[in-house]
Amino acid sequence: MLAHVEVVVGEGKAVFSADDEAVVAFVQEAIRSGRTASFFLSREQARILRSLHWTPERVKASRLEPVSSEEKSRIESELGLGDIGYFRFADFACKNGHTFSAYDFLKEGIREHGLDAVKAIFELKNAAFLRVNPHFVVTCPDCDQTMAGGIEYEGDTYPGCSYPDPPVRQ
Repeated sequence: MLAHVEVVVGEGKAVFSADDEAVVAFVQEAIRSGRTASFFLSREQARILRSLHWTPERVKASRLEPVSSEEKSRIESELGLGDIGYFRFADFACKNGHTFSAYDFLKEGIREHGLDAVKAIFELKNAAFLRVNPHFVVTCPDCDQTMAGGIEYEGDTYPGCSYPDPPVRQ
């Protein structure tokens, strides 16, 4: 394990270890600061952050909905992703009314990072992945125009993301 840590640190990245409270506070500060960062969290840390972020009011306001079984089947058959487990996404539309869905989000992720990288996130057993404040420009897959609004999602291995300005409760 230390060999892997040394490789990560040698590439200019950091490995941060602390108790759950300190890690959650660190992630919240990263969100508030507007800095972009990626975190691999324990399932408990992800659960805490999810409870702070995805309140019932926030879920309702965001229109966050579980990905339907039909869309999951399409994701599996067309994108080659296996079971994505529990995953919620807030669809949104471009000015021409085309919808950007979880399917489109995952397709873009595969295009940008590769199928193996996206699969690896959904296959995490003891961890969850959170990317805060990324610079993510969404282009409509149908008419190729830049879409206004932001992406909001959360699931078993993604404790949740929302763009822009994810709220952090004190």
